[in-house]
Amino acid sequence: MRLKTVLSLLLAALAAGGLYNYTSALMAGGAHRLFISEQTTVGNSMPKTGGAYSLLGSTTQLGYGALAGGRYTVTSGVVNSWRPPQADLNTAHVYPNPCMSSRGCTGVTFTRLTLRATINIFTLSGEKVVTVEKNNNIDSAGWDLRNSAGSKVASGLYFFVVKGEGSVKKGKIVIVR
Repeated sequence: MRLKTVLSLLLAALAAGGLYNYTSALMAGGAHRLFISEQTTVGNSMPKTGGAYSLLGSTTQLGYGALAGGRYTVTSGVVNSWRPPQADLNTAHVYPNPCMSSRGCTGVTFTRLTLRATINIFTLSGEKVVTVEKNNNIDSAGWDLRNSAGSKVASGLYFFVVKGEGSVKKGKIVIVR
């Protein structure tokens, strides 16, 4: 619901400014307005200027089964549910935290990240465990709880430092095996 509200506000702001006709990142019609985001996780991790795209929004209110045009086809339904990258790391966090294997936790997700982000994870003594690089058009990156050699990390308290788009976020992760 929060994504829908944020997306609605973004689209309303663009509409108020009369910018719909000046951007290729929106698909709009009488009953719909959809933000189009690059889908860089399909086949390659570099940002694309064409090719596969994700539509953030819902086409269920279009009133017919599909929307099609010269270069696109959208089937009725929820098209996508992930957030685009954030402008800064102010709201970045990790979940689940604590990560408890007894509750099925096999990895954690860092979310609310910028387009490009580097996540360094350290032990309590300051030894670097692993570096996770994020370079795609969603706002999250995962860590499989393995160190840079591929071994599972032990239970304990770990620190993380996320750097992206000129901002830094620090925090703690608890792993319980």
